Amino acid sequence: MKKLLNIISFALLITLVSFCTNDESLLENKWQLRKYVHADGVVQSEDSVFYNFMKESFSAICLLSDGSYTTIFGNYSLNGDELMIKILPESTSGPVYERYINWKDGVRVFKIEELSSSILQLNYNGEKSVFRKY
Repeated sequence: MKKLLNIISFALLITLVSFCTNDESLLENKWQLRKYVHADGVVQSEDSVFYNFMKESFSAICLLSDGSYTTIFGNYSLNGDELMIKILPESTSGPVYERYINWKDGVRVFKIEELSSSILQLNYNGEKSVFRKY
């Protein structure tokens, strides 16, 4: 009887832990941008940009054609299904920023359309950014 009670208690604990998983913990990871889906339906493939989220810190690693990389730093906040990313001012200039990010004022508020342990899909004004967990 005691063994059965321990098994039931363990199963209940596992169930409670799985229900406590929130969007913040799912988001905190490294994500590879795979494609943009523009509002007109045009799909643009991408594989050289990685978004990293960790405890309100954000970085975008951009792989360059010569094999090197540049990292763009910022912060993020999550409010329901809205993800706001603010790029640090010192990261908002230069050709790499213009090519890979280029957000007005270094800020973008996305709607999270999908977030799982393997997929992140963000929407900004009808343009979808589709990521896979890396």
